Amino acid sequence: MKRLKFLLVDDSPSTNFFNEIMIKKTAEYEEIQIAKNGEDALERLNSSFIPDVILLDINMPIMNGWEFLEEFQNLDARFDNTMIILMLGAKLSTDQKELITTIPNVRGCIEKMLTKDMVINIVTKFREKTLLNKCESILD
Repeated sequence: MKRLKFLLVDDSPSTNFFNEIMIKKTAEYEEIQIAKNGEDALERLNSSFIPDVILLDINMPIMNGWEFLEEFQNLDARFDNTMIILMLGAKLSTDQKELITTIPNVRGCIEKMLTKDMVINIVTKFREKTLLNKCESILD
């Protein structure tokens, strides 16, 4: 079974540290990279790194999650199978929820700090390709 590559995109070192530890303890992974904002994440994607899963914070300096998603949609087909999960610390507006449904790679939303169950669910859903392309479940 393929080991997954993760990209954690968050401006909080403590959140990245915690989420990285949770992935390492829970999932069979090949690689975990950390980016401190959307610009840093795009630089990593423009190298040879192709993550299977991107865990993306929305509120970050320099380039926020929305700006990253806009740029991500312009990347080439190498990233067609990359699954993006939004890491949320607050509820999304109705407009933001509608926007998410238009971005094929966004496959779900979860609370900002990962739990063992969340990691298992992400890995399972990646393998099954069944996460919904909306974020209603934890936001309503």
